[in-house]
Amino acid sequence: RRAPRRALRAGMEQLGSSLDPRSSLPLQLMIWLEDRLTQAVAVVLLALLVVKPYFFDYPAGAAQFEFMLMLLHPLVQGVRSWLGTAGNKQERTSCIAWFLWLTVWTALVTGYFWRRQTVGLVIECGLAAGACGLAALETLQAGVAALAFCE
Repeated sequence: RRAPRRALRAGMEQLGSSLDPRSSLPLQLMIWLEDRLTQAVAVVLLALLVVKPYFFDYPAGAAQFEFMLMLLHPLVQGVRSWLGTAGNKQERTSCIAWFLWLTVWTALVTGYFWRRQTVGLVIECGLAAGACGLAALETLQAGVAALAFCE
């Protein structure tokens, strides 16, 4: 009964694969949490960006720039999350590499809304800081997962 299993395992290892999954549950949980946090950030920021220009002084075009940036962010974040999930579950380093490259976008946008936006309220800055910190943790976890896939 064990002989066919050993032969299958030996055959898989010769092909450069393993029967033991190496995908990362912590990375998958972080990607899921990042999706939920991105939705919260987008809803809060878009709602406030409709109202804030009436109560605060904005330079010409600043509110429109921030609004367009926040409309684009969930789309890029969705692609990034899909690449991270597919790369993690299928153990594909190319998807993880693209996930890591798109983390630059996430860090820049959430960093902007955390520290550099024209008028930042406490809730906006807090959500953006959380998203930026979570992106940093995802980067570390994705790097570890990608190294495990390359064994």
